[in-house]
Amino acid sequence: MNMEVVFKEIEALREDMINTLVELIRIPAISPDSGGEGEYDKAQKLLEIIKDWPFDKVEVYNSPDKRAKNGVRPNILAYYYGEQGEKSPRLWILTHLDVVPPGDLGKWTVTKPFEPIVKDGKIYGRGSEDNGQSLVASLYAVRALMNLGIRPKRTIILAFVSDEETGSKYGLEWLVKNHPELFRKDDLVLVPDGG
Repeated sequence: MNMEVVFKEIEALREDMINTLVELIRIPAISPDSGGEGEYDKAQKLLEIIKDWPFDKVEVYNSPDKRAKNGVRPNILAYYYGEQGEKSPRLWILTHLDVVPPGDLGKWTVTKPFEPIVKDGKIYGRGSEDNGQSLVASLYAVRALMNLGIRPKRTIILAFVSDEETGSKYGLEWLVKNHPELFRKDDLVLVPDGG
């Protein structure tokens, strides 16, 4: 794989990445534990964005939570198979859909939390860093491979989970407990989170 070609393709996707991040920031995805409705709307927007992308498989695992919008906390898995198809070793890239509450609105000086703007080469809004940038970066890294027709050695599983900010009870923890068949002992996991 010629990484220079991949990097050029990623750069060509720059505006798409910015637009996707801005679209996702507009949607509050705050846990019911913190007074929000959960991640349902953001998950639906993400599914809409990727619906025509050539993922090999996209699965939604809804963790029940009657406090959340539509009574569920969605977890999305998008698979891009490696060179050996479903038999390829696997790399999970784990990001999360939820954000923390905006806090003191008086401290938002550049913009309101869910009214993102691009200013001086930066995107401002709640969740732009934790965890929007990682979500979008992982998504478009795979998009670049798709556009170039490159199959990696490992299957890439993009996991967009709920409830990271308040303990993962309805996200990763729920997936592990309720769907252990999803995981293999030799899977690699990357968590590009920060905040």
